[in-house]
Amino acid sequence: MKYLEELSPGDSFAYKNSFYIVTTDFKKNNIRLCYCLKTGFPSWLEGQTVVDFCPVYILDKDNNTIPIKPTEKHDTFSN
Repeated sequence: MKYLEELSPGDSFAYKNSFYIVTTDFKKNNIRLCYCLKTGFPSWLEGQTVVDFCPVYILDKDNNTIPIKPTEKHDTFSN
């Protein structure tokens, strides 16, 4: 679970039994524009909304699963 404000444009998430994509549009009071993948309709959601981050994947010609938007790998150990 993450706050919507922690996601970057192009990230996908689940909220109230629907899947959304975050866009680059926002308002001054931290409201962000998101598009529903089920209906295609836009929705303005507050940045403090708790959502479930869930990346979208596609299959290549060999049926390998590939994320549409790869996430950066962060090392947990530092020397």
